[in-house]
Amino acid sequence: MIAEPAKDLGEIFENGGKITTTFTLRNPYPRDTIHILNIETSCGCTAILSQDTLIEPNSTLELQVSYDPAGRLGLFVKSIAVYTRTGKSDFSTLYLKISGNVITETSLVTPENTQLLEYKVAPIYFYPITPFDTSYLDFSYLISFVNDLTYEIDFYQFTTVGIEVGVRSKKDIEDLEYLLNFSRFKLLREFSRRGFFSTTVFFEEPVFVMEDIPVWASARIKVFSSNFNTEIDEESTIRISQEDFVENLNLALDHQQFVMPEYEELIDMVNFELLEGKLFMNSRLELKGIILTPQNVTLKEREKIRKKLSTIIFIKLKKLTGISKENVTINFDSLGIHPENKYRFVLWDKDDEQDRQKFRFEIKDDDIVPPLLPTYRQSTLTRTTLDTNNIEFKHFWKNLILNQKAGHKIQMVIECSVSQMPRSAGDDNLVIVRKRASEISEFLNKMFKDQTGDEISFVLKPAVHGPEYQSSLKKLVDYSQYEYVNLIPTTHSNGQTKELDPHPYQVNFDYYFNGVDTASWLFDKFANYIAAAVEQDGYVELRIESSISKIPIEHDLPNEYLVYARANESEKRLRLYLKKKLIDDNRILFTEQRYLIQGPVYDGTIPIIQFRKFQYIKIVPQKYLTQE
Repeated sequence: MIAEPAKDLGEIFENGGKITTTFTLRNPYPRDTIHILNIETSCGCTAILSQDTLIEPNSTLELQVSYDPAGRLGLFVKSIAVYTRTGKSDFSTLYLKISGNVITETSLVTPENTQLLEYKVAPIYFYPITPFDTSYLDFSYLISFVNDLTYEIDFYQFTTVGIEVGVRSKKDIEDLEYLLNFSRFKLLREFSRRGFFSTTVFFEEPVFVMEDIPVWASARIKVFSSNFNTEIDEESTIRISQEDFVENLNLALDHQQFVMPEYEELIDMVNFELLEGKLFMNSRLELKGIILTPQNVTLKEREKIRKKLSTIIFIKLKKLTGISKENVTINFDSLGIHPENKYRFVLWDKDDEQDRQKFRFEIKDDDIVPPLLPTYRQSTLTRTTLDTNNIEFKHFWKNLILNQKAGHKIQMVIECSVSQMPRSAGDDNLVIVRKRASEISEFLNKMFKDQTGDEISFVLKPAVHGPEYQSSLKKLVDYSQYEYVNLIPTTHSNGQTKELDPHPYQVNFDYYFNGVDTASWLFDKFANYIAAAVEQDGYVELRIESSISKIPIEHDLPNEYLVYARANESEKRLRLYLKKKLIDDNRILFTEQRYLIQGPVYDGTIPIIQFRKFQYIKIVPQKYLTQE
């Protein structure tokens, strides 16, 4: 769509007037028109000059962008977000970038006469309903949060992001690891799209807090600016001041020199007469100030100067007027480096400030795909009925109730599984698991109808899992892992009708192998299909086939166990790999497991390489089988 998304304007003179550059946007489609819905800039100093909003098929549009360098000495990087729609529903965002260096005509020194007079960044709060819920990363306020932090990078060359997570118990922390990693990646990508390197964005280690979380949520996540967080403001406040603005104020103090003055000397320079008059008129004072120091003064030393100067100014005011702390605030909230290596102290009354532009970003309508609802998995080894007092079940159930109240029809898959272990009554395992699935669906439906007056639509998936129960395996195989019920709401599958391309995954191997290689490109492609299928349908059904030759491999482990162990380990690796992609592994159903021992008996006369075709793992999507 654009050949050159970034423009370097080079060195431009501060007083040389606005500079203009042009981006050429191209529509490559032969029939569809591209509609420009909105254009946002990361700074009010960037103006969009073009008025056209349509790019006709196979045509181009010249988008002119101007930048005003006045009062903005130094390096800059600014981004332009172009929001477009192609056809009726294909929405996308294109990021453009301009950069350069504003210099003065009269000096080789680049003074920084721009200050962040007031800079407060509102945090993001979010309650994910599951550890796989990334829907908050699509909210427009995340984009606004990133845009606000770019000011910190422009002025201080870096930004630091903090993350606080509220959880019910310590066991929930591990489940959130992948969501937090994904969130950091998403934020870094947003900065990168605006032209900021990852080396300018730092993340503090997440802080976990034990607290009461709403029963429908799995955690509370707060993302904030570590340096400029504000808890009391719903919106960020960004006010940029320049020296000409400060000098137009009725200042109570403005002094600079090359050495640090004595505090008594500074106090003598404060216009207390002016402050007494303002106090008489307004009955209170809100004083604001700037402290600039030479470059070799540390931030800790500047903080010490700020605290000391604020204290002695208040003591002097109290002595002159009897004012209390409730009636005066003194904030030297802009601490910086003086471009000429001097000390400078400026103090004024906030009421004297001229109205300055507050750079705000337009909040666009959120286009959020509802997240998949929580699943619930419970062992049925010791209890075959549902534990409705379990906090995880309450979390699962509350989301169903809330979604029904929101007008959604609740649909659910019940996967009910038993192992191949023989039952004491001698009943057929498949008959038992079918009956159990039916009883659970009836119980849930009655419970749901009693509370909502509505019914749940069920799909039952009873299955007998694991290897056959043999004397050679009963001490090696954990059959209890296959005794469970798995409840999977499909209410919030995204409803897309995109044609997915299901293909089997197969890997052949030699003898010393214990599971699929998740680092391979072929496996990643297969995993991407599974992720897409889960997001589209709410779950995916797979069949796994594990095969081994008749060559003995381990002296103390029979091949009947090894062929099972390889399949079991491959399932675990697949589930873990998809959890890292933020896919709930409860939504991956293995409907059938085959364990085969194949090929001729090894007698030493057949080359070993010929046995490789009997050594494989094959995973087949159910949809692949039904479309054949």
